[in-house]
Amino acid sequence: MMLQVQGAQMLQALERSLRKSLPESLKEMVDDFDHYTNTYQIYSRDPENCQELLGSPEVINWKQHLQIQSSQSSLNEVIQSLAAMKSFKAEQTQCFLYVALDTLKKLIPSLLDVKNLPPGDGKPKPINEQMFKLSSLDVTHAALVNEFWHYGGNDRSRRFIERCIQNFPSYCLLGPKGNPVSWALMDQTGEMRMAGTVPEYRSQGLVSYVIYTQAQALNKLDFPLYCHVDKNNKIMQRTGYSLQYIRMPCSWNQWHCVPL
Repeated sequence: MMLQVQGAQMLQALERSLRKSLPESLKEMVDDFDHYTNTYQIYSRDPENCQELLGSPEVINWKQHLQIQSSQSSLNEVIQSLAAMKSFKAEQTQCFLYVALDTLKKLIPSLLDVKNLPPGDGKPKPINEQMFKLSSLDVTHAALVNEFWHYGGNDRSRRFIERCIQNFPSYCLLGPKGNPVSWALMDQTGEMRMAGTVPEYRSQGLVSYVIYTQAQALNKLDFPLYCHVDKNNKIMQRTGYSLQYIRMPCSWNQWHCVPL
């Protein structure tokens, strides 16, 4: 049942209640150098005139190392202007943004071009189930994921991966020795990411199988399925196409911001 907020006292009571239920991600933003956790997702209906809002310390703590993610590349001008005003460096990264076909049909069918749909049914080729076992990741596997993650390779990224494994669904294939050989995770934004395969097991379609399995499970929970792929990563672009992920007209943008 939905109740209407009536009067200032009721509004204040609601605010107190909401503050007690702040997302855990905000409570964890205590390390000024941890840009993996100090992350903001931004969308503005008026990106050219949102500088005053974003510049507020109550919205973003510009004294921290942080990252901003958005589907609006037009925010770059605003963020670079803030960088000059507040003395920090902002490095922009642009990647392709992909959305699963089923998610596109449900949420944004206007972007669906039936003439350019990927062929096939989106299913990966079968794997050798006697050699590989489907499982989930354990926190002890974070170091392995961190080793092959393009944005990782340090202690803070490893701790971030550990938290993702502890709090969100993860999927992997265990090899003959019982260790993960291919995997896919989810982060605090609900994005499917950090997928990878150890070198000796690549070119066997294992990561396609893991991503497909992950997508099937999350789709049953009604998660919107999306991911970003580096513009130079042709292999994962082909993998996404074969699994019926549709490239969006907008890009996935990230700004890594560091105080000077």
